[in-house]
Amino acid sequence: MRNKTNSLIYILIFVLLIAIILYYTISFSQNNIQIPDETHGKTFCKPEDRNAEICTEIYQPVCGWFDPAKIQCIRYPCAVIFGNPCSACMDENVLYYTEGECPE
Repeated sequence: MRNKTNSLIYILIFVLLIAIILYYTISFSQNNIQIPDETHGKTFCKPEDRNAEICTEIYQPVCGWFDPAKIQCIRYPCAVIFGNPCSACMDENVLYYTEGECPE
């Protein structure tokens, strides 16, 4: 009887841990936080970024890189400098942005 009770307790603890991990994973993914791609410093524009009604006038230059599926560039970089991340993501042709001005 005691082994059965201990087994049930371990199963309950395991299920609770899985539930907690799932809760935090789902709540983090639904946040409006922009997560940069650590390998290249890219921040991809999400649908909620594109639907912003207004952008602040804060000057924080970013290089908005165009989506190659939408824009065919003939020279590097296939990007434009925007005043801030919000204005970059408002352009439907921008796939992601990087901090600072575009490379030459």
